[in-house]
Amino acid sequence: MAFRRPSMKAKPLVNREELLQSIVRDRKLLNDYFQSLATKESVQKESSTITIAPQAVPMQQRDSYDLFFESACISIKSLPPKLAAEAKSRISQIITEFELRAISEQEAQQEKEKQHIAKTVRVSNEQAMDSSSGIVYEFQAYT
Repeated sequence: MAFRRPSMKAKPLVNREELLQSIVRDRKLLNDYFQSLATKESVQKESSTITIAPQAVPMQQRDSYDLFFESACISIKSLPPKLAAEAKSRISQIITEFELRAISEQEAQQEKEKQHIAKTVRVSNEQAMDSSSGIVYEFQAYT
C-alpha cells in the first residue's frame, strides 16, 4: 500500500470542519501506512524468533491555534506566488509587532517592580517621630 497525499493546491479547505475531517483522514492514512510497514517488517523477520509488533505513532493533540495556522497555511498555499509572498510578509510583520509589544510590557513590569522595591527601601530607611514623646525612631531595611 503506497502512501499518497492529495495535493494541497488542488482545492483549498473552506471551513474548520473540512480541515478537521482532512486531519482525521490524514491520521488514518498514516496509521494504515505505518501498520503496513510494520507488517512487512514482521513478515521479513518471521524466520527468526523475534517479531516486530506494530507501534503506535505518538500523535500530538492540536489546539485551536494549531488548527488556525494550519488552515491559514493551506489558504496561503492556494494563492498565486506573489500574493502568497505578500501574505507571508504581512503575517511576519504582525508577529514581530506582537513580540516587540510583549517584550516592552515585560520590561515595563520589571521596571515597575524595581520602583516598588526602591520605594519600599526608601520608606524603611526614613525616620519616624512619635509626636507625643518627641522620640525619633529610625528604621533600616533588613537584608
